[in-house]
Order: sequence, then C-alpha cells, then structure tokens
Amino acid sequence: MTPSIEELYAKAQEYLEKHQDQELYDYLLTLADRLEQYDLLKHHFGYFVMHAQAVAPYDVRPRHFQDALERARKVLNEAP
Repeated sequence: MTPSIEELYAKAQEYLEKHQDQELYDYLLTLADRLEQYDLLKHHFGYFVMHAQAVAPYDVRPRHFQDALERARKVLNEAP
C-alpha cells in the first residue's frame, strides 16, 4: 500500500473519532479504495506491457505495435 493510501485510511479514522462524521469517513475510504484500484491497474498494465514486449523481437514488430508499446511505456512513466 502506498503512503498516500495509508494516510487516507489514517485520516479517515482520525476524523471519524474526532468529528463523528460517518459521511466524511465513508468518502475518504472510497477515495482510498479508488487509489488502491488505480495502483493495482497500473501494476497489471505494467506487466501487460512487459509481456507484450517479450512476445516479439524488436525488429519483427509491426510499426503500430511498437508505437503502442512506446505510448504505453510513456503513460506508465508519467503516471504518479
């Protein structure tokens, strides 16, 4: 779990205890869950790209396939 997600869980619990605001607590947990889903999706997408690169050697890949792999790597590198 990333520090951001852990922080959201901690803040949710802190605000629930301090303010007794169930709606805020649920909202923060929903955000934490979405971040966890994003991290998991990013992880699986990274593995997909890695395996797609391993399918065919560079010199026999169709140009559109190579372009798609490069765009995917760029997206992964830019993602937080």
